[in-house]
Amino acid sequence: MKPVLAAAAAALVATAVVGGVTARSTSAPGYDVANVGAYGGEPSIVSDGRGNLYDTTPSGGTITYRSIDRGATWQQTTTADPNSGDDCLATDQANAVYLCNLAGSEGVAPLQADVWKSVNGGASWTHGQGALPQCGTSCSPFGVDRDWLAASILSGKSTSKAEVVLMYHDFYGPSQIWVNISKDGGATFGGPQEVLAAPAVTPGAVAGTLVAQGYTICNTVPAGVGIIPPGKLHAGRIIVGWIAADLAQNAAGCNVTMAQAFHTVWVSYSDDGGQTWTPQQAFDAGVGHDTSTPFVAFTLDRQGNPYFGLDVNLSSNPVSCSAESTAGTVQSDPSCEYDMYVVWSNDGGATWDGGGGLIPGSAGAAYRVNPTSETGTHFFPAIAAGNRGQVDVAYLRAPQILTTDTLGKADPGGFAGPGPANGNPTTYPPACTWNLYGAQSLNLAKGVGSTTWTITPITTTAMHVGDICNLGIFCVAPSSNRNLLDFITETLDNHGCAHIAYADDNTVNLLRAANQTVGPCL
Repeated sequence: MKPVLAAAAAALVATAVVGGVTARSTSAPGYDVANVGAYGGEPSIVSDGRGNLYDTTPSGGTITYRSIDRGATWQQTTTADPNSGDDCLATDQANAVYLCNLAGSEGVAPLQADVWKSVNGGASWTHGQGALPQCGTSCSPFGVDRDWLAASILSGKSTSKAEVVLMYHDFYGPSQIWVNISKDGGATFGGPQEVLAAPAVTPGAVAGTLVAQGYTICNTVPAGVGIIPPGKLHAGRIIVGWIAADLAQNAAGCNVTMAQAFHTVWVSYSDDGGQTWTPQQAFDAGVGHDTSTPFVAFTLDRQGNPYFGLDVNLSSNPVSCSAESTAGTVQSDPSCEYDMYVVWSNDGGATWDGGGGLIPGSAGAAYRVNPTSETGTHFFPAIAAGNRGQVDVAYLRAPQILTTDTLGKADPGGFAGPGPANGNPTTYPPACTWNLYGAQSLNLAKGVGSTTWTITPITTTAMHVGDICNLGIFCVAPSSNRNLLDFITETLDNHGCAHIAYADDNTVNLLRAANQTVGPCL
């Protein structure tokens, strides 16, 4: 059975947002929802150049599915590895599929990442050899956490010549951002390279790595990696993205519990295959404004410009919102809510939203996605971009406002419902109901104050009820719920239509995909 949200109904409830004012849209994306396979959290979805879709979840190994009819039906592929911690997908221009996997069974070293590749639609997979045997593809002495992957054929047409970049942060060390790079289509990879180890090489960027390192040392959350495609300005540029805290919180001590407020957003890029790197701050939401729920979303458009999708309590006063959370009055204060935002660069990562931030080149303001009338909490950003300034964003929304602490961090168990049964205060809101939303803008190039957004509620019956814990492995039952794990993802097919991978543990307990069937495709 395939539950469907009728395209006509989606168009009726969609809205356009202009400078915070809501107006009716005449053309809105509509989606059909399809069941993909057995339940699995944090799915990763990609499309190849023919429009074939791939969807994977780490629940039970590298469980991967393929659709050849634009997401309407799905078939399970061969499983590359029966063990998994985190995984992700990428494709190249020859339609090869790449799979990243954490803590798999290929090597004996603990907490390493592997890269697998299929040239036959997932029927079989080959492993990317690391610098040394038996230590995975990453071969990192500091361990690996939250891996991401990108691939591109920079010259010629052979997938055997593709550049493949595995990106992650270390688990045992100071939480630095690293890459392993393959120049032979993912067959072999070089050793770990730290993206803040080399001096800045681009005029106008952060002077050296001192400033960037001060923010990112001690704790980071990797957001993703991309390679600017051939034929575009800065072709071959590798761009990695992550979020971090700030100097003051780092000075108070490194914190792997995710208790810091990750309010700074960063990239580092390389134009010489990873030999040197240029760090650049993309956005600083300000102390007490947290983007770690627990991830931000990262993507490149067709021209190679980078974008972040992030949810953050940007309008809040963290101290007063914490007091209102404790008193049980926060539901009447929409300034305390987490909203959805986008920041982007029109020049390959050097300048964000036209600049204006404290650090030269960083964004002075972000694009708000959801309208002020759409109150509640917005979590799990996903993003996909088409041509310059055209973007689709997906997210989960609950109508309740999250309770927070003085750093703007979500209270553990804050959405699980009030009362002593689960150890929560009576001032917490009732168990929250979450639905999937899609948003689209075709005119980011107009600037923060003039961009319009079309919003489409995709699910009408909650796909999750209760808490969504954003403390990673430190989420503790019974009040904290991490059933969905840490994110949803979105991709565009070869026609520019959006596909969103998410998990539904309320109505069907399945992995699902929302596939755009009407409205503008990017």
